[in-house]
Amino acid sequence: MSGVGARWRALPTWIRDGLLALVLTVTGQGELILLADEVSGSRPLQHLAFAVMTGSLVLRRVRPVATAVTAAAGLSFQTLLGEAPAVSGFAAVLIAVYSAAQYTDRRRDAVLGLLVVVAAVEIYPFVADDVSVADEIANAVIPTVVWVFARLARERLDRAVSAELEAVAARARVREAELGRAAAVAAERRRIAREMHDVVGHGITLMLLHADAAQAGLAGREPAAARALDVVLTSGRSALDDLHRLLRVLRDDGDDDGPGTIAALGGLVSAAAAAGRDVTLTVDGSVRPLPAAVEATAYRIVQESLTNAFRYAPGAHVRVTVLFFPHLLTVEVADDGPGSSGSERAGFGLVGLRERVALFDGRMTAGQRTDGPGWITEVELPVPAPEPARA
Repeated sequence: MSGVGARWRALPTWIRDGLLALVLTVTGQGELILLADEVSGSRPLQHLAFAVMTGSLVLRRVRPVATAVTAAAGLSFQTLLGEAPAVSGFAAVLIAVYSAAQYTDRRRDAVLGLLVVVAAVEIYPFVADDVSVADEIANAVIPTVVWVFARLARERLDRAVSAELEAVAARARVREAELGRAAAVAAERRRIAREMHDVVGHGITLMLLHADAAQAGLAGREPAAARALDVVLTSGRSALDDLHRLLRVLRDDGDDDGPGTIAALGGLVSAAAAAGRDVTLTVDGSVRPLPAAVEATAYRIVQESLTNAFRYAPGAHVRVTVLFFPHLLTVEVADDGPGSSGSERAGFGLVGLRERVALFDGRMTAGQRTDGPGWITEVELPVPAPEPARA
């Protein structure tokens, strides 16, 4: 039976509904023929009325309300013609009521399907004699009960489908967020790699210049040292060429800017102020040159934080503070605008900044300010201690 059921469910719905309508129509017509002596009124019209009731089931899924109305019309016509003890017609009416409840999207339309059928059923007491109140109630309750159970099943199915769709959408949003974070991290790492190329390349170039000068200064007096310097120069030039090739792989079209510096923050803030932004910059503490990679990170933090502030809190005052400590550099960017919710501010740009800060063993916090409205981003970066002054 399971194989037969599976094959039945595999059929297109219009074929299944057509077969159902055909079986009930043939059964109903057969009942009218076998019970001809008990059929009242015009027999051809009775056959027609039953054919309308059973044949309407062909459209029970695609036009459930129309099916219920057609079946109710057939039942009303048959009732007015007179008695006909065939049960196939009433079975078709119940299936039509079930279909209106099960396959109609709007509850209002489903209720309409029930009402027209109940109205058709209630014609019977007006044309028949000796109909009890219990019979009237039963005739109305039976299709109503069928409708209620079918509608409850439909609404429960709708809730299950809605919950599944929401779960799928939630998983898609999570996956999209994960991909976005991964892309932001990858982009920031590429940016860091490009900046580190410039920093490391500059250092190797200085090493090569000093090695070349040292080799020239030996003037053949120290052959072993000269040969060692030859190895240093050859390896250094090869490493510098490899760095240049690596840069061509990492650099995107239009990414020609070198690493930023703390000294360049003044220009960044001035450009923002010239564009009508309310921005102030404070640099304090034991200001001194820092490793280029650290300065590039500080510049990138300020740049991204200003972009976020201008996007989410337009018109707000933005305060940029850079403090030098003996072993620490702190960068703070705070605004006083109402901005947007924390979930909106915590976008992929901050994900990239966290990745950058983590690569330099630093610490970063970003969130709503506790001392008033606005957003604050705070970063701490370890830095070398300042060299003591020489006597």
